[in-house]
Amino acid sequence: MNKTVELVNLWAKYEEENPTAELSQFCQAYLINLEQKNKKADFWQSPIPPDDTSMFTKLLGRIAKLHSLYAIGAFKECGISSFDEFLYLNSISNTPNSKKTDIILANFNELSSGLLILDRLKKANLIAEQEDELDKRTKRISITKEGTRVLEACYQKLSKVNQMCFGELSQEQIQLGIQLLQPIEASLAKKWLEDKKDNRKE
Repeated sequence: MNKTVELVNLWAKYEEENPTAELSQFCQAYLINLEQKNKKADFWQSPIPPDDTSMFTKLLGRIAKLHSLYAIGAFKECGISSFDEFLYLNSISNTPNSKKTDIILANFNELSSGLLILDRLKKANLIAEQEDELDKRTKRISITKEGTRVLEACYQKLSKVNQMCFGELSQEQIQLGIQLLQPIEASLAKKWLEDKKDNRKE
């Protein structure tokens, strides 16, 4: 069959089954079906979940875990001992003069855990505390020169880790992943913050 005719027929079938779908959604579905035919889903020394959503969740979790392990190993050379420390340092660098609670909430940690992370960064002279001019009970935090130097070194290490983990993906595949996952992250983050506020009221 002529390839153009084959493609038109596939689109016609997809449009019939999904009358409100856009052409971009058809393209995504077509590529996914090709991948499923060419590659059998599997996990290294771990069982396959019973449904696609669980499979997707497990993939995200295992990739994030392995990426974090490699990143932490690389960060140790910079004096950073956890991925959370890197995330906090990055947040503080990009939001100067922040409140402690703002940084902790932005990184989805409980208050006690977040304060410990901030304390470690302060003891390492990577961040500094200042009193709030309007509220003496509130502490503001900022990154130090040493913190900026360490953060830049961590980014250089992270670039190599990212290339090792995701170097086989094309830029188009990475962009597609961002488009698909970013709305989910935003929705979950909003819900988590709302739930935290509701729990405080109870």
